[in-house]
Amino acid sequence: MIYDKFSKITDDRIVASLIGMPKAKFTALVKVFESAAQAIDRERVEKGEIKHVKQGGPKGYLDSYEKKLFFVLYYLKTYPTFDVLGFHFGFSGGHAHAHIDRLLPVLVRALTSLNVMPERTLTTPEEFSQLIDQYTAFLWP
Repeated sequence: MIYDKFSKITDDRIVASLIGMPKAKFTALVKVFESAAQAIDRERVEKGEIKHVKQGGPKGYLDSYEKKLFFVLYYLKTYPTFDVLGFHFGFSGGHAHAHIDRLLPVLVRALTSLNVMPERTLTTPEEFSQLIDQYTAFLWP
């Protein structure tokens, strides 16, 4: 499917247009993403949310951490509807939503461990207003 085409692309401009980063950074991020996913799974077992980490059974299309990372980065870069996202990856819109819901926290954990997550998260309009008050112009003359 779409990841198979992506894995053959050598032009970093096209790669960046799909996932927002060059392939070398993607490759480096995969290991951190995998570690974050495994840490989250261990925490879920310790909290009793799940009995054990899934090991067997059908893998589905997102059967590797490379594909999972590509999936979530592709979603964030292109921001399609879940139905369109599911179409591109071969599953339903509901499954696309479930995968994004599960994989976004993994990406956040991975980026946080690399110290590349934004320091601020705006939660209210007032916080946004305070942030933009420090700037005098937003448009270039």
